[in-house]
Amino acid sequence: MRKYFVHGYRRAFHPQAPAWVDNVPAFRALRDGLNLRQPITLFTGENGVGKSTLLEGIAVSAGFNALGGAYGETITGRENPLRHAATLLRGPRAMNGHFLRAEAHYGVSSQFNLTHDTDLYALSHGESVLRIVQESFHGAGLFLLDEPESGLSFIRQMTLLAELHQIAEAGAQLIIATHSPVLLALPGARIYEFTADGGLLEGIGVEETTSYRALRDFLADPHGIADYMLDVTDA
Repeated sequence: MRKYFVHGYRRAFHPQAPAWVDNVPAFRALRDGLNLRQPITLFTGENGVGKSTLLEGIAVSAGFNALGGAYGETITGRENPLRHAATLLRGPRAMNGHFLRAEAHYGVSSQFNLTHDTDLYALSHGESVLRIVQESFHGAGLFLLDEPESGLSFIRQMTLLAELHQIAEAGAQLIIATHSPVLLALPGARIYEFTADGGLLEGIGVEETTSYRALRDFLADPHGIADYMLDVTDA
């Protein structure tokens, strides 16, 4: 039987939890907790629902730095209040892995450059994210990725999909927050879609996600959708 680094995540009503947590839709959706016992878990939903906030809470509770980076790296970062807002159910595997925040990973790239024959600063944003996955991710870790598709072309997103699938097949556990319909198609992944009203769609297929349906509608009539959005914006 496969063993996991983390088993679940659920709300904890701690007196030190910040009051704003109850205004984050993704945290309101944690009423019954999240089952994380699968090789790949995907968080999706519109901007502002709290996907990244939720992923950061999991990362901090697992012992990663709030700013991202490899497990065990001592990178100065802010104290994250989410450690008081929810409880992470740990599995039996000794913690290892990486917390990759696409918008902030350059801030921890100097540590990566010291341990790898790569200068991430010489690469584009998207390519540097892909390089970290290719050179640092492996089958013996927990890997948390916050919108890793940022800066990647559609084709490069498909490359990333293949890389992440191979890592999961090798034994890794992945938890990913994403808007990408490409990454939402990762084979065998469990998808959680958070809604703006605090709702949660659990275990849905990629075709049922808002991101996929929006892209499908656009590709079916790109000019019509563009004209519609211009009309809405001008209204």
